Amino acid sequence: MKRLFATIASRGVHGAWLEQTIMPTHLKRLVHARMEKTGESYQQALRHVRAQAPDAGAADAPPSQERIARSRTLADTAFSIAVVRAEEATRPDADRLFGDPYAAMFAAAGTHVAESTQRFLELPFFRDGVRLRTRYIDDAVRAGLAAGLDQIVLLGAGFDARGLRMPEIVARSASVYEVDTAEQLARKRKILAAAGLKLPARIAHVPFDFDDAAFEQTLLSALEAKGFRRHAGAVFVWEGVIGYIDRDAIERSLRFMASAGGPRSRLIFTFGEGSFVPNTAAEVTQQAGFTSCEELGGDELWHRYLPGEAHPHAFLMKVGTAVV
Repeated sequence: MKRLFATIASRGVHGAWLEQTIMPTHLKRLVHARMEKTGESYQQALRHVRAQAPDAGAADAPPSQERIARSRTLADTAFSIAVVRAEEATRPDADRLFGDPYAAMFAAAGTHVAESTQRFLELPFFRDGVRLRTRYIDDAVRAGLAAGLDQIVLLGAGFDARGLRMPEIVARSASVYEVDTAEQLARKRKILAAAGLKLPARIAHVPFDFDDAAFEQTLLSALEAKGFRRHAGAVFVWEGVIGYIDRDAIERSLRFMASAGGPRSRLIFTFGEGSFVPNTAAEVTQQAGFTSCEELGGDELWHRYLPGEAHPHAFLMKVGTAVV
């Protein structure tokens, strides 16, 4: 945190934290989500969010408006991320961090949000941030499979194609559970079907309303209906979600994953600098039932996977692996 405050102070934006304390919840979620995905400063993210949703600053924004704003932002970033992952295939073999042959079809389906997608792509560190977190999560999933886990839960799956593209998942005969809204999953299947692709039986779509009042029991029942084995161990992937939900939702999601997966389970997640203030990621995950948590900044990922000096905003992006 000292590093973050020093950075903020050096840019003359110390008043941003006061503004955050009186900001409506739905706007905080969008701003933090953008910071996580782009590595922008707080003020930069706030400016872009307000430009894209001028009514987002209304202190009395009703829940319906909040959900509309959240859905719109999620849709926009999902296509942007697909574009970045599709671009990876155009890089020389020596520079490629991962392979995703399915990303191009998802990117091509986003012409209706081309303008907002382009705004994300033009942001500094957006592309590198997506590349780095994708590679880190792939490596962490491989480690979980190597440790004997054979259930993978993608919580907020979006256009994640790991169940299709990672040979290690097939070799382990692992089951993949893609959890997202019914609308998002239907859109995903439609895009795959248009390309002549059908999901194999080992990949299950689990439509779910993340605002369900009985979140934990409803989601567990939905997963078990698709074959998930409670307490048998699982790899949970929680990518690009924390920035869109409040602290209560974060904590109940963590509790759910630690409890449903049981011993040996692993959670791989992304978040932004300050997401858990006044706590740390390790403290919050341990309170939820995980026994350990490794946290890495985007700058550390840069030095692990890319040459040269890290982008100055890279440290604002965080990834973590928590273990039960």
